[in-house]
Amino acid sequence: MFADNWKISLRQIRRLFIMDIFGMSSLMLPGILSSMSGADGIFCLLLGMAGGMLLLFLMGANLKHIRKDYYSYMKETAGQLLGDIFMVFYFLYFVTLSGYVLYELTTLSLTWLLPDGSWLGISLILLLLGVYGSARGIEGRARIYEIIFWFLGIPLLFMLVLAVGDVKTAYFTPIASSDFMSFSRGSLSVLIFLLPLTALLFLKPFCRKPEKMVSCGKSAMVTVIFLNIIIYLILLGVFGRNTMGVLDRPVITLMGMVNLPGGFFTRQDVLMTAVWFFALFALLNTGIFQGALVMRELCQMHRNRLSLWVVAVIVFLVGKGFLEYSFLTEVFEIYQIWVVLPGMFFILLFLLFLHWARAERKTQKGGNG
Repeated sequence: MFADNWKISLRQIRRLFIMDIFGMSSLMLPGILSSMSGADGIFCLLLGMAGGMLLLFLMGANLKHIRKDYYSYMKETAGQLLGDIFMVFYFLYFVTLSGYVLYELTTLSLTWLLPDGSWLGISLILLLLGVYGSARGIEGRARIYEIIFWFLGIPLLFMLVLAVGDVKTAYFTPIASSDFMSFSRGSLSVLIFLLPLTALLFLKPFCRKPEKMVSCGKSAMVTVIFLNIIIYLILLGVFGRNTMGVLDRPVITLMGMVNLPGGFFTRQDVLMTAVWFFALFALLNTGIFQGALVMRELCQMHRNRLSLWVVAVIVFLVGKGFLEYSFLTEVFEIYQIWVVLPGMFFILLFLLFLHWARAERKTQKGGNG
């Protein structure tokens, strides 16, 4: 039986987060970074990883003080009102992220897999599968993605090795040519794609060894950044900065150009799209699960499936909004940069400060007594 005890191992956490972060970042970051900073995109990836390390450090410092779950910790540390406000912040992040992922995943399916399909039909099927996967529990999801992890990873690495032969190293220049603003925006973009790691804060009750969760997050992040660097260098060497910046999904375009030995399969781009399909679906599933978890704790809902359906409806409406109103993607980008990113760091720092201040007051009272 899946989800028999709602506990997952560190290995499963690591692979879940690799899937969650890799899909969206490898699909979108190459085009974003090439248009902003060219060859300096490699340094943006490294600087973004440094920001991710700082985020994980703050998460780890807070996780040490969590006795039951993250929501209880926030209420004990900052009070009921602020705890609820922070939970609403996390809820909005997870549901808007899931809505955007649903939009991208459905668009990917219509472009590469089912060109004659219906957006409504595909998105509803994906949501139903996401709700079903979340209803089976985090352990069921972890076991499924643990099985398909290598089935997706090995073909991807094989295709990347074959693509190396078409790389022109002259495209790796010029280096250090981007201005400070472009470089900063590129680094922030990388960090934004690492924000799903904050789901770790809510996983302590589900992990068998919660004291090592942050180290799992670090290894998952380093793995994803390393893969993105390899993919970025290959894409830059094959397409060059200007071409890569205008391609819709450069990494999938590359998969269609790779010549397999013997030429026995001419549409490997369709096959390789499955890598990003399952990776994006993993992130959608995580967003639905986390959004329902936050809603259930915030509203004290005892019925898990009710919260899942409510979240699914909201995610569908958000995804449909992205489809019908293209300006919302720009609004979402602004929201991520100016609200979500500073908010994630502020909450963690604020909670640490309050915990330290409370501990300091207790120490002083004990000394005076």
